[in-house]
Amino acid sequence: MISSWTGLATTTSGFSTGRISGIQPLTRPPSAWWLPFGLRVQAVRVLNQGLEDFAGLMMRTFAYRVVSLAISVLLPFLLRAPEVASQDVRSLPFVDIEYGDLSVRIRDNSQSPQILSGLNAMFNTRQASGFDAYDPDTQGASGGLNFEHIISGHATPNNRFTPRHGPYSLQRMSNGRSVSLTRKAEDSPWKVASTLKYTIAEPHYVDFDFQCRPQDSRAFGDRQYAIFFFANYMNDVEDASLHFRGYEGPDAAESWIIADAPKQHPDWNRGGNYRARDADNLQYDDDVEFRLNTWSYEWPRIAEPFYFGRARHGMTLILMFDRLCSQRDQIRFSPYKFKLPKHPRPAWDFQYVINRVEPNNEYGFRGRLVWKKFVSADDCRNEYLNWKALISSR
Repeated sequence: MISSWTGLATTTSGFSTGRISGIQPLTRPPSAWWLPFGLRVQAVRVLNQGLEDFAGLMMRTFAYRVVSLAISVLLPFLLRAPEVASQDVRSLPFVDIEYGDLSVRIRDNSQSPQILSGLNAMFNTRQASGFDAYDPDTQGASGGLNFEHIISGHATPNNRFTPRHGPYSLQRMSNGRSVSLTRKAEDSPWKVASTLKYTIAEPHYVDFDFQCRPQDSRAFGDRQYAIFFFANYMNDVEDASLHFRGYEGPDAAESWIIADAPKQHPDWNRGGNYRARDADNLQYDDDVEFRLNTWSYEWPRIAEPFYFGRARHGMTLILMFDRLCSQRDQIRFSPYKFKLPKHPRPAWDFQYVINRVEPNNEYGFRGRLVWKKFVSADDCRNEYLNWKALISSR
């Protein structure tokens, strides 16, 4: 590579040598009176030729250094660019990735809702090789980081399951560890374009990045918020509750919360939703029928944007997020128990809420999923704190 660039440099030095680094060609014979005039003319030619050769050498050396410097600066960017530029543009039905301790299968929407998109299966091959994190038996209610709903505060049939229907193409990224699910706005009843990217990271992490662009805020009615709901249908667990740092009441100190989604609300339906301390409860119109994912408990409330649950075989699922609550958006936790008590397989779900949708604005969040042996609650929190420090330094 460098030799070809050098060859290019040495053959493209056809610049005028009229002024290079302060060197001037001779324009008249020097006053060497002891030489005949003809020899003086010949000397001028020789000297000019020597000056041109010397100037050309300097130019070639300069060009070589410029090209070498450009290569050293640009080469790292050129090597990283293929992750996006050479992305496989074909839509794939599924992608299998084995990296670090994890073996995962990620699916597109082509068989949804019978087989859901997102993480179709996930194994920690070192710590629990035969135990799928997600329900292996219930098609249509199995999988993780599955984009399930977009929900508004007004009555519309689009509040139910629209991300599970229609095209949602899956592409593999050239780094071999990442895939993206992409939906065009014209394929969404809400006119929302979105991309959900998954990246497997050592030793037992799935990093995810959700970005969306609503094109028509009128679709979300007068209340103007939008709930983006993501499901995790678990395999057998030791305890169906979620655990997070929060506040039991308005005057309580921060502590560990065990959230088992009790029946405390008229719209409760086998589970409930927890919001941040500074977040307002979402209101919805009286004629809204699909309510189970919109209301939230008054208390307890969330202090830090992560939670964990304890699965069988000593495993734990930890989910963490790069934000909790602001004027712009918020994260909420949503445990549900539709399969209990017959099967100890809860849904450890979460929501991303845009508080007020503005058309053609970019929204989104990042997160990390951890699937590993449970050590302690504090160890789960340290996973979150370490990841928070990592993304803050980038």
